[in-house]
Amino acid sequence: MPEAESIRLYLPERDRSFWKNDAKNEVPLLYLAWGTRDFARQPIPASCHEGWVCVLVEDGCPTMNVRNQQIRVPAGTMALIGPECPFGWKGSPSGPAKFRLWMWRTLDLGNLGSLASNYVVSRLGRNERESFLLLHELCRQEVINTSGAENAYFKGCQAIFEVTLRRVLADDPQGREQSRKIADLAKRWMREHLDSAEPVARLCDYLNLSQSTLYRLFKIEIGVNPAAYFHQLRMEAAKAMVKAGEMSVKEIAFQLGYSHFNDLSRAYRRYFGRSPSRV
Repeated sequence: MPEAESIRLYLPERDRSFWKNDAKNEVPLLYLAWGTRDFARQPIPASCHEGWVCVLVEDGCPTMNVRNQQIRVPAGTMALIGPECPFGWKGSPSGPAKFRLWMWRTLDLGNLGSLASNYVVSRLGRNERESFLLLHELCRQEVINTSGAENAYFKGCQAIFEVTLRRVLADDPQGREQSRKIADLAKRWMREHLDSAEPVARLCDYLNLSQSTLYRLFKIEIGVNPAAYFHQLRMEAAKAMVKAGEMSVKEIAFQLGYSHFNDLSRAYRRYFGRSPSRV
């Protein structure tokens, strides 16, 4: 859990639709929000939260600021953000966004529990969206219930929510398999184009993906951003070529797309801690 001073919940204007659990009880739901928000007019700074935040975008395409990245979240997309991961929202040229949001005190995600310090963004199928919309409506009806929110009721909703979420994020072999295939295709393209001067832009063209989607894919499937992964491939290739001893450092630099061999020497020294001539 992040330090207390880093936790901040930015509430919307009073006439917006939301519910905050101000009672000192064990109700698992901490916050619920729904409706339309104009983040261009009222952006939300990045901050950590007390619990797990799950957002389903129904309409629009807001921009989520997370881990110093700007990620477009189009309609039909769900974002799950761990309590240790700071995030916020900013405006989009597409205008206001309509969404459903939960913040749960804890979530049982099985082997996905390591997401606490990170996030995942996933496009949902129609049936998956309908399941989450129904779950949100059940929660919404309970929070506006004049007799008060029942702990047992929310525990039931949370159990269904957790199972549905695990199926979407982990038990959807078709979606995960497609993600892995795209990642493998991206890695192969990079290995075959180590001389590219603009590898990220060219790879986006090749895969027909936006840069934010490509970065998100790499972070989930590979663990680093595409630029860092490309640099790693370049350095390993340079090391192998230097070790083979069949080309000069200048020839290797030009084959790997460097405009000057000194650029390779500097990059090599920073990466390996020694100059290529000393291998």
